[in-house]
Amino acid sequence: MKNRRLNVLAVLVNYGEEQLGYLQTVVAGLKSFSNYNVTVIVNSNIDLSTDGIDKLNIIELEDYELLPLTCRKVIWENKNDYDIFLYGENDHLFTEEHIDKHLSYSKILPKNRITGLIQYEEDATGKYYPGYHLDFEWDFDSVEVHGEKKFAHFSNIHQATFILTKEQLIRAGKKFNFNELVKDEGPKYIKSFKRKAKKALGLKIERPNLYSKKCKVNTDVFKYGGMKKVICISDFEQNLIHHLPNIYIDGLKGRNKFRSDDKRMKESLLRLLKKEV
Repeated sequence: MKNRRLNVLAVLVNYGEEQLGYLQTVVAGLKSFSNYNVTVIVNSNIDLSTDGIDKLNIIELEDYELLPLTCRKVIWENKNDYDIFLYGENDHLFTEEHIDKHLSYSKILPKNRITGLIQYEEDATGKYYPGYHLDFEWDFDSVEVHGEKKFAHFSNIHQATFILTKEQLIRAGKKFNFNELVKDEGPKYIKSFKRKAKKALGLKIERPNLYSKKCKVNTDVFKYGGMKKVICISDFEQNLIHHLPNIYIDGLKGRNKFRSDDKRMKESLLRLLKKEV
């Protein structure tokens, strides 16, 4: 008897009309998967006529930074009805191989590990990695081997998406309320020092670097879900997800110029792959 085709729920967020072309590309990509039954739900603040959407939820909010969070709520409501769950912003292109790899890694990784993706942008000069900026870096002491493949942790856990099996979704839901954003708390000593500094010297101490509400829809899963995010560096190219607008490469539309070039990434990967475990 043939194996049952797995049912995938993909829930995407869309705000406004600016990126509808990218949304159409993402939806078409999802609906083209040949080995999975993919249902696409889109949560949007406006009506859409995008082909391939199975269900459209038009949502009104006072704070539209929370629109992505409504996607997590839809996923949780449907946790018993699908085998695999995808969340994504409307401009990140999922491939069928992303799911294939996620499932294969899930079979060999410990339960307290979860595989993830690295965002990339691309132009005529090559690939760039907008998540590889500021002080974000690979943890070069985090290399692990599972099933003859090497995995490592990248400190920027944001990827604007996530892929979860039903088991992983339920595990995360036991660690935090999947319907709400986890309230980040900086270390107590930082709070104490901040209070004392303000009182004694009038100094302004910046809060710890935390992810935005929009980012936390995916980073909560990797930070609080009881599963450390790792990247399969043995199959690095297969674990990249394309940020279609390519706007961070040159800092277009007011976006900061967040990028690291292919050379830096390749040098880091070589160092990781050479690491003895």
